[in-house]
Amino acid sequence: MTVVEQERSRFLNVGEAAAYLGVSAASLRKWSNQGFVSVYRTPGGQRRFARRDLDDFMRAMRQPAAAGARTVQALRA
Repeated sequence: MTVVEQERSRFLNVGEAAAYLGVSAASLRKWSNQGFVSVYRTPGGQRRFARRDLDDFMRAMRQPAAAGARTVQALRA
């Protein structure tokens, strides 16, 4: 596998990223629009998500209950 192929394999499209997180594609789109999840755009405007960013997002959601409650409320807004 070339370096370019390795780099591409690190990015997921919205459906793959949603499945990776166990959420709907609509939720992931909403969260990326709100800035909760980092997203990269292809020249054609399609979203691509780095696994590392998705892992960081999941870790951020696992904060103590008081802080996590505020974060969850923000996601629902």
